[in-house]
Amino acid sequence: MMALPTVLAREGGQFTLFVPADLEAFTGHFPGDPILPGVVQVDWAIRLGAEVFGPLGPFSGLDQVKFLEPIRPGATLTLALALDRGSLKFQYSGAQGRITSGIARFGGAP
Repeated sequence: MMALPTVLAREGGQFTLFVPADLEAFTGHFPGDPILPGVVQVDWAIRLGAEVFGPLGPFSGLDQVKFLEPIRPGATLTLALALDRGSLKFQYSGAQGRITSGIARFGGAP
């Protein structure tokens, strides 16, 4: 299981996160120009969503995922989470605005 980022603050479904440079996820992705893999971003949203909303049920898919900007070591991010009828909406933002967003579906959600 990948390490979570450092949680600087949490208010309801909104987190302020710091992405340490020594995360294993940066190893080999990409040498000389590390970026946080998208699968790690989705994993963090789901794991932190379960922390906020409790068990989310069996994962059934992703919708509308957009990776707009890379996340680099040392970044400070805001992660906003909302649960709506078995779907976890997530959005990472930084100083430059929206970075990543999407919807993770659980259980029998359409």
